[in-house]
Amino acid sequence: MRLAVFVSSWLLVSPALFAQATEAPAIRTGTQIVVVDVTVLDQHGDPVHHLKQADFALLENGAAQAVSHFEEHTATDAARVASVPAMSPGTFTNFPFAPEDAASNILLFDTLNTPESDQAMARQKLIAFVKAARPGTRLAVFTLSTRLTLLQGFTSDPALLLAAVGRSTKVQSSPILPESIGAEEALSSTVRVPSPEIKGTMRQGEAGQTTAQNRMRVLITLGAMNQLARYLSGMPGRKNLVWLSGSFPLNVLPNAGLKNAFGATDSFESEMHETANLLARSQVAIYPIDLHGLQNAPLSDASSGKYVFGSLSVQSDVDAFSNQKLDEQGTMRQLAESTGGKAYVNTNDLKGSIGKALENGANYYTLVYSPTDKEKAGYRRIEVHLPAGNYSLSYRRGYYVDDPASKKTIASHADKKAPPPPGPMQVAMQYGAPPPSQIIFKALLVADAKPSDKLAEGNIVASKSKPPYRLVTIAYAANPGDITMPAREDGTRHVDLEFVALVYDRDGKLFIQQSNRINVFAKPEAVRDFLREGVRYQQQIAVPAKGEYYVRSGIHDLIGDKIGAIEVPASSIAVAPSSSGQMSAK
Repeated sequence: MRLAVFVSSWLLVSPALFAQATEAPAIRTGTQIVVVDVTVLDQHGDPVHHLKQADFALLENGAAQAVSHFEEHTATDAARVASVPAMSPGTFTNFPFAPEDAASNILLFDTLNTPESDQAMARQKLIAFVKAARPGTRLAVFTLSTRLTLLQGFTSDPALLLAAVGRSTKVQSSPILPESIGAEEALSSTVRVPSPEIKGTMRQGEAGQTTAQNRMRVLITLGAMNQLARYLSGMPGRKNLVWLSGSFPLNVLPNAGLKNAFGATDSFESEMHETANLLARSQVAIYPIDLHGLQNAPLSDASSGKYVFGSLSVQSDVDAFSNQKLDEQGTMRQLAESTGGKAYVNTNDLKGSIGKALENGANYYTLVYSPTDKEKAGYRRIEVHLPAGNYSLSYRRGYYVDDPASKKTIASHADKKAPPPPGPMQVAMQYGAPPPSQIIFKALLVADAKPSDKLAEGNIVASKSKPPYRLVTIAYAANPGDITMPAREDGTRHVDLEFVALVYDRDGKLFIQQSNRINVFAKPEAVRDFLREGVRYQQQIAVPAKGEYYVRSGIHDLIGDKIGAIEVPASSIAVAPSSSGQMSAK
């Protein structure tokens, strides 16, 4: 009873936490507000300042739009960051304490899509950039292998950034990156030349394997981009994602050298639309940098055993290499253009490219409008114009309003025999994953003072676990402005939420899980309570009393497909008040 009273009283002090979370305009693609960040460069590639709202003309699908909010943003020497409020023992939040008056910058080092040779070269240049960066440069550092990993949260401390960059650029081989075209080992000159039919079958098999690898790379990379967008969602203002990568095979072009020219092709257009919309809602601009740099076709050695099969193989690989480079660089440009960034390809100046991306991304104009067309589904093209002048504009060129009846999932192109890829909540709840901030919440985690031999009601043991346990109560208070609550004709609002708690060991092995779904039609008085006190809920999960464990808890808005999560060391969980009324950490 003492624990229940304590938790209930704590829940009533939540509104102040959420005040900052709703100050900035929120992008809700397909609804009434659209935010467009525009960078304007002169003929020398330098930012243009002091333009006025009247200088800009904004159109959607060719129709003029009225700008309801206009603001210029310029680079500052030191960004102001919201101070972290004092939190009572056992209280945690996923509120992102990001710069209040400047863009947030993220470095993503992609080893999944980058050959080892290019990783080694990029490492030195990336370290050189961090060492020479302007004092006060604030960055977060991620790496992408088979999963997305946050190595360093936002900081301007050069020592922390150098340590993170050192970890992010550790050379590692991608398990699903196909070999470079023409890089196969030479065959003996005594190998008998196969017949044209056998040659065609061999090349078709190689292409099929490459397509399967590329499909997996696309799914992992798109999933990582979606995950980043959800992580950055709760942060105010623009986010500049500098994506250091060797390739991104979004579309595999038909290969005329194959018996079945379309047997190795695939399309992920609908998945790209979903990713672009998530990035737009979170105001993320991507600056892809091709780590290949200046590159020639690796086919100069015609004596390679691979080419004893005839000149058709040589020409086929030349065509394949050209198509691959066009596809990879075209994809980078497409991703940059669709998000308002810029792609840097065919350059060996990695340090300069990163610096230029951060400079351009820190100087921009924000235009907000409400579309005159409230109904049209499909792609909506955005155009921004300035008076005659030698200007270069970067902004997201449109967004997608999907028809729910025809919406496709990322699994739509996957092998039907393979298991479907994990959903967004499964990805968000992975051990060590970046905590998404689409739903801002705080949670009080309190453990019973006395260990127990029993699990909490509804707990599922995922791995072998033995008592004793500590039963932990998780009390949530979520920002109501982040929850989708559509109105119904009877005056109620539909609320459909899933609360999930997972217990991991220090190696990321899942031990215990708990999931509860709340699907209700809230009456007006309940909605008023939500707005005043936050959306509240409690659940319990057992944590092994001995050993090092982590509790990851999250909320999934099933109507709006928005997620919030936190991860807490079990050692930081508060223990229920004793008879003396005092509370301590575990």
